[in-house]
Amino acid sequence: MKQAAKILVVDDTAVSRLMLRGILEDKYDISEAESGEECLAIIDVSIPDLVLLDVDMPGMSGFEVCVALRREIVTAHLPIIFVSGLDTVEERLTGYEAGADEYITKPAEPEELHEKVGVCLSQHLEISHAKDSASEAMAIAMEAMTVSSELGQVVQFIKDVQSIERAEDVGMAMNNILLNFGMHAVSRVDTGDVVFVGCKKESIEAELLTRFVYHNERILSIGIRTIIRDPHIVLLIKDMPLDDEKRCGRLRDHLAVLMDIANVQLANLAARAKMLEQRQEIFTQVISMTEKQIQQTSERLITHEESSQGVMRGMLTELEGMLFGLGLEEDQEKQLIALADETSTKLEASQGQGELVNKELGAILECLYKFFNTLNESREQS
Repeated sequence: MKQAAKILVVDDTAVSRLMLRGILEDKYDISEAESGEECLAIIDVSIPDLVLLDVDMPGMSGFEVCVALRREIVTAHLPIIFVSGLDTVEERLTGYEAGADEYITKPAEPEELHEKVGVCLSQHLEISHAKDSASEAMAIAMEAMTVSSELGQVVQFIKDVQSIERAEDVGMAMNNILLNFGMHAVSRVDTGDVVFVGCKKESIEAELLTRFVYHNERILSIGIRTIIRDPHIVLLIKDMPLDDEKRCGRLRDHLAVLMDIANVQLANLAARAKMLEQRQEIFTQVISMTEKQIQQTSERLITHEESSQGVMRGMLTELEGMLFGLGLEEDQEKQLIALADETSTKLEASQGQGELVNKELGAILECLYKFFNTLNESREQS
């Protein structure tokens, strides 16, 4: 059942109050005040839906009461109808200037009184509904703008995080976007090496983050604090806005997306670091094998050169001894010795190539060392 509107009748004359009550009480909830001061005291405790206000009263006049009510925010739009025995144009203008909605001359006609009271109450109700609708529309618009801003930041985070090359910077980006949302957070990132972002390794926050790595649940909330984890990142939010349930739920949705994106990038960095480590191990093995092979080749070249030189010297010595027993002519002996000398010179020249081969093999090994150092630098940067 609809509750009757509350009307406060203010008049210093009891008969006037009784008359107005008699006309209106079948339809409205009527209360009375016999002075302007009492009127203000009553309204200070409970605001009626409409005031019927006499003009000519001892103490505060009706005009003064009306002006006082219009100055207060809570009663600035309260419907006020003057009910007065004064019916001059000047009195009516003064009433409107003071802020009245209507002006009725005593004695009030029931039909006119009901009509004007009904109109004032309807207009006031429409204005109230319009204000409520405007406030609601403004609230919806503001929320839409907030949501749009938050989503824009989430999208920007998704774009930016893909170009991050260090695990620590991923954690920093996560902390920063939550700070933009009005929350403070610390994080633990793990790509093989564990790094704490926003807190020291020895702090209680770092201990909580580490313990939660092995927790059964993905999300744990205790009061305004929330911990959420993925395989490569654990996040501690220190001040979730629990006083705003709608915003809190929205931020939880954002968190789920942000954590997934951050975890994917950290997984990529971990895979890249693992790949560099494997390549480093392979090149370590390659360099070790190359060093051994170069050592063996060098030793064989040296042995071969020494053996060849020994054989050549023995052959020349033996040839010189044999020349005297062959009975060759002097020209023939000279030609044979010249041929032996030329062969010895060519062989010595070919043996000198061993040093060149060693240098070339050393250059290859040096290139391998340089590439190995490049791998180390890439791993350190990641």
